[in-house]
Amino acid sequence: MSAFDLLVLFAYLGIMLFMGIRAMKTVKTEEDFILGGRSVSSFFVLLSIFASWTGLSGLFGTPQYVNVYGTAGGWWWFTFPLGVFIMGVTMAKLLRRRMYMTLPDIVDHNHTSKGVRIASSVVTVWNYLAWTAGQVAGIMLVISTFTNLEPVVAVIITYLVIITFTMLGGFRAVVHTDAFQAILFLVIIGVVIPVLIISRYELGDIWRETSKIDGFYSVFGNVPKGTMITWWLLAPAGFIDTMAFQRIFAAKDEKTAKKSIIKAFGMMIVFGLILIFLGLASKVILPADIDPANAMLLLVQKILPKGLLGLLIAALVGVAMSTASTTLLVCSATIEQDIFSVLCPGKTKSKLKMHRILVLIVGLLALTLALKVPSVTSILMYGYSVYVPGLLLPVIAGTFEWKIPDRYMLGTIICGAVSAMILILLGEPFPASLGGLLLSAVPFAIGLLRGRAEGMKRENA
Repeated sequence: MSAFDLLVLFAYLGIMLFMGIRAMKTVKTEEDFILGGRSVSSFFVLLSIFASWTGLSGLFGTPQYVNVYGTAGGWWWFTFPLGVFIMGVTMAKLLRRRMYMTLPDIVDHNHTSKGVRIASSVVTVWNYLAWTAGQVAGIMLVISTFTNLEPVVAVIITYLVIITFTMLGGFRAVVHTDAFQAILFLVIIGVVIPVLIISRYELGDIWRETSKIDGFYSVFGNVPKGTMITWWLLAPAGFIDTMAFQRIFAAKDEKTAKKSIIKAFGMMIVFGLILIFLGLASKVILPADIDPANAMLLLVQKILPKGLLGLLIAALVGVAMSTASTTLLVCSATIEQDIFSVLCPGKTKSKLKMHRILVLIVGLLALTLALKVPSVTSILMYGYSVYVPGLLLPVIAGTFEWKIPDRYMLGTIICGAVSAMILILLGEPFPASLGGLLLSAVPFAIGLLRGRAEGMKRENA
């Protein structure tokens, strides 16, 4: 890596810090810090949603799985945004109208149950702590692949920049940097790299070589059934994605909230097709004995000319920064609003100061986790495998105001999350997320029936 490329990377980090300092001047209240004052325009909501969804797990994982399984590997990318799209079409306007601030606001829509609020908060924080750690692990992979820098030291410096601009500027800093980062990696990864591949290699050759592989272009290909089930369970994870909820809550109005989700989904479809193309190209351009997990990195390393490497690293780091800054904010807001304020009401004189302290604490925890478990996709799977069974049904019930007694709502969260965690610890003899979801449906169904029965009694009284 040349000195110029390093200069580009450091300049990029400097821009991120500058944007955080600039955004800090507009942060006066807790709502400013968490949701940008609920006045974020369609342009920034759209690019922020897209940037936050495009984590390194999707960016690296999609070409990896396409390289291994064929075009069916693209389901790794598409299932999550599909869930968010369905949520946006069915729920976005309703959620924006209610002026919620966090996901536990949805689950505990009556604002009466400390147990339900705290349980939903713990599951949410664990999931997005895992998301944050996954991005740190991805940054380390990028740095170790493309530079001669000490990976641990470099990732610590980079991650401290993420923590700092998030602490300073809150959500305003996040959406502004998201927009900048989205444009950068859309240009480099979505345009420059595909154009270079097309200019250097015959598309016909790529097609002929890959079509010789049995099932390479089938809908579900050679993906093992258990793996495909796990991928499809990312759709309900998208349906209750707190990062998307955060943008819905922050949008300037209901119309902006819904339209931004729909437009971001369209962008995800197009970008996903580009990633599938990169996976197909890697199968032909790269040696057969490579580690598929490194397909994306090895391909761009081979394709990009010198001088653009610094921009590429900045783009890849930007992908991670977009997701990590968002998940940091989600965790800190949930801890302050739904755990600390519930357990210690009235004890915090400056909530804004507390949010910033929590961003720092959560950030350091995520960094520690990433250094202990350095795998982007595995960290992510640990998070969402507990998140979906714990909160999918409670979020649906809260959104549509189904009457479920608190003890059954709490039982649904605990049963789903704990059973999924047990299956993970046992090595997943049955898909953890699916198993936890099925078991969580038992107390949920009982609670739904009890709630309706109690409602009928009140009406007849």
